[in-house]
Amino acid sequence: MPKLHLALLLATTLVFGVPGLSLAQSSPDATSRVVEVEVPAPALAGNLLGTSELQGAAIYLPSSYDSDPDRRYPVIYLLHGIFDDYGIWLEIEEVPARLNRLMAAKAMPEALVVMPNAGNKYGGGYYRNSPISGNWADYIADDLIGHVDAEFRTLASADGRAVIGHSMGGYGAINLAINRPGTFSVVWSMSPCCLAATDDFGFGNDAWKRAARAETAEDIEKLLADQDFYAIALLGILSAFSSEAGDPPVHGDFPFDIVRGEVVLDDAAYDRYLDSLPIRQLRAARDDLRALRGFGLDVGLGDQFLHIPPGTIELSQRLGAERIPHLLDVYDGDHRQKVGDRLETVVLPWVGARLMVAE
Repeated sequence: MPKLHLALLLATTLVFGVPGLSLAQSSPDATSRVVEVEVPAPALAGNLLGTSELQGAAIYLPSSYDSDPDRRYPVIYLLHGIFDDYGIWLEIEEVPARLNRLMAAKAMPEALVVMPNAGNKYGGGYYRNSPISGNWADYIADDLIGHVDAEFRTLASADGRAVIGHSMGGYGAINLAINRPGTFSVVWSMSPCCLAATDDFGFGNDAWKRAARAETAEDIEKLLADQDFYAIALLGILSAFSSEAGDPPVHGDFPFDIVRGEVVLDDAAYDRYLDSLPIRQLRAARDDLRALRGFGLDVGLGDQFLHIPPGTIELSQRLGAERIPHLLDVYDGDHRQKVGDRLETVVLPWVGARLMVAE
């Protein structure tokens, strides 16, 4: 594994499991606040990875939420990446303080911002429905949104609802736009993973071989103990993207065999795998995507995950070919370094300008 990739993945573990801060700690002069809630997740019932059916989320409430009890607000859902939880938005990226500044400057409308958890033993469920890792798309679109709309004063329609995600969450935002149409009207995908089976996401990555050699529960535990993050992440990909549950402990079927130490693709299984990627799903979803109020995506050309820049650019080209309006923002940066700043200066103002707000 390249040292830079390993360093990036090791860095993600430092923020895994970070508890949410109260807003007063990050912005003492603000009257906005963050509440932490537990959300029932029946969509995850029966998952084979032992993921809880009670999930945590942090919700930013703007400064007028308590003082204007008759007002309803648009909602932005902010999806984290692999090996993270919502703590990364609160502590590392300082999202509440950034929201305070943007709303005080009227650079975006006052809104609720919901930051869910979406992790599992392999780092995350990719916000997809899976017979192995659980129906994470349905959890976001049904369980979480239903809970937020019932418990908070929201504009409970797609026109007042946006989704932003980074990395795994960037993929998730696109997947939700394609496979749960009518849920969100504005979508922004930051450095989305898993769009094209190329480079480190392709089957030439030796981590696929290490993942495929996991034949027992002890093998999987060893990968976890050894912090073989690429192999663990690819087990997560397999569990999230498999259409059927197979034998334990892995449950998913690899779309290849290993013959004399080399990966040999199973053409039919590999084609089904490619069909699960967004690039092949755009044509069927183009009417729904054309109906969005806004669709944006961005990528840093120095991203350490080598499949992300070409995958993002290819997705944009396919969107253009299908005449789906969108914005592609390519910038000089890596996978993580500019996430918080770009949220504040580019993404949140652009998304907020396209949301429906209360009269």
